[in-house]
Amino acid sequence: MIRAKVNITGTITKEAVVRTDKNHKSYLSFILTVRLSDPKISQKEVNIFVAMYNGKQEDLSILTIGKQVVVSGEMDIHKKEDFSFYLNAEKYEVQQLQSVDAISGSLIFRGRLKNDNIYEEKNDKNGNPYLIFSAYSSEKHGEEFFSTWVNFMRFPEKGASIDTIKPDFMKPKATLSIIGDLTISSYDGNIRISSIVKEISEYQKTEQQK
Repeated sequence: MIRAKVNITGTITKEAVVRTDKNHKSYLSFILTVRLSDPKISQKEVNIFVAMYNGKQEDLSILTIGKQVVVSGEMDIHKKEDFSFYLNAEKYEVQQLQSVDAISGSLIFRGRLKNDNIYEEKNDKNGNPYLIFSAYSSEKHGEEFFSTWVNFMRFPEKGASIDTIKPDFMKPKATLSIIGDLTISSYDGNIRISSIVKEISEYQKTEQQK
């Protein structure tokens, strides 16, 4: 599971329309396109599929093609062959002056560590230690499983040993729950998700989930 509380700055590329979900609840639906800078290909366009349940009729005349807006809400991240981003919007604000597109917020992640070499110790330019590691979240589409990798950094408290951020549960194939800052970027046209860890714990299924 990969979910995020986000603020997204982008441009509407499919205007808002009223739709009804399977429970017969109405919502506003539109597509927000975010142009991420990319050192290899100049920029990468990412489409965010937005649903806004608290939208009003008058919002339809505002949420039109070409408008740059900042939209806030909860976003689910899925991957099959490519990434899909679904935002349950809580509010929006029209940008009066053109701003740089961006996706920022906090990440909620549940997934599994690698089979081996699960983390690497690094030092920043001031000699302060930190860990880098990757973990993946899998989901099933048809008969196939698709994995989404997230790159994590974790820093100890100021002056603390790096051993304080290497808990016993950080073992190969361990399943983790992580909360951290969210960064979505692009390199050579490939979307990358990364996070600085704020909270980490071992995830254990409840009896109902087993």
